[in-house]
Amino acid sequence: MGKVIFIDVDGTLLDYENKLPASADRAIKEARKNGHRVYICTGRSEVEVYDYIWDIGLDGMIGGNVSYVKDEDTVVMHQLITLEQCKHIVDWCHSRNLEFYLESNNGLFASENFEEKGNPVIKVYYQRKGKENASEQTVRTVFPEMIYGGELYRDDCNKVSFILNSY
Repeated sequence: MGKVIFIDVDGTLLDYENKLPASADRAIKEARKNGHRVYICTGRSEVEVYDYIWDIGLDGMIGGNVSYVKDEDTVVMHQLITLEQCKHIVDWCHSRNLEFYLESNNGLFASENFEEKGNPVIKVYYQRKGKENASEQTVRTVFPEMIYGGELYRDDCNKVSFILNSY
């Protein structure tokens, strides 16, 4: 019987430009060919695991910082933030002028000014990672599926990420 392999996504399976190196693709395919099961273990929610990641042949995922576990097509566990908890979090962030996004398996839902406040933060983050194209990064390039103007009081939320007012 094979082993179970857990692999991180950002900075491990993918580089910080969301590119999958051919070597990672080959390694996972080889591991599965040798009878091993391969799962991603990531802070990402399922909506952020794009088809090109699934296409390498994963057996499932532990996602949303362990709020969601999927084996093949079976959801083993999904711990959601309740609607009341979500309302409290959204109101708390608003009262402190913090921009945020809600992560759901149905999408990433940005607060009202997330893009405007997030763009400078994304650039600094990429600069600190030593990336040459840091000045070209935006919220839209890093989070291509982000939903703007969506409902923020949600009952399908896995986690919340917010921007501090200073780095």
